[in-house]
Amino acid sequence: MAETASKDTPAPTPAVASTAQPTPTAAPQPPATDHRPPTSFLSGSLSIGSVKPVQVEVPKVQAEVKPLTQEDLERYWREVGEELDLAMLLSKATVRMGEQVGRIEIDAQTTYFHDDFKPHKIDVIELLRKKSSMPMLDAKVNPKFVESGEVIYSPNDKYNAMLKINPKLMELRKLFPTIDY
Repeated sequence: MAETASKDTPAPTPAVASTAQPTPTAAPQPPATDHRPPTSFLSGSLSIGSVKPVQVEVPKVQAEVKPLTQEDLERYWREVGEELDLAMLLSKATVRMGEQVGRIEIDAQTTYFHDDFKPHKIDVIELLRKKSSMPMLDAKVNPKFVESGEVIYSPNDKYNAMLKINPKLMELRKLFPTIDY
């Protein structure tokens, strides 16, 4: 057992006489004080004591919004026509509430309404939005197209069609040549 103990513990080393003189130790000094603010990742410093609380105004909620009715829409349609000097043009169409909320449908009464209305559409819609207090109001124009079976007849075509029904019309035309049929 004595052998194992000597392996685990180191052997004592003989004391060596030192010829060096002991070094004098300096008197302890107080740590230097740094008067700069502590370094942070933000540039500059912010004192929380100097920040004033922010007053936030809560917007007042409007009273209940009145839904747009067909009668109001028709009245606004006429008013917009008068304001924009488009009363004649807008009278060639009827306006009605669409199936989707916020959409109106403009049914043209003439074939060419869509082309005539196109340059004025944005102005008309903007005024309708203001009057109805519906900023998301949109419009769809339903133009009336000439159906394939519908034909526009000239005066001669009309005369020939009437002549087939009543052949005595030719005698009447001879008596009154200046009348246009």
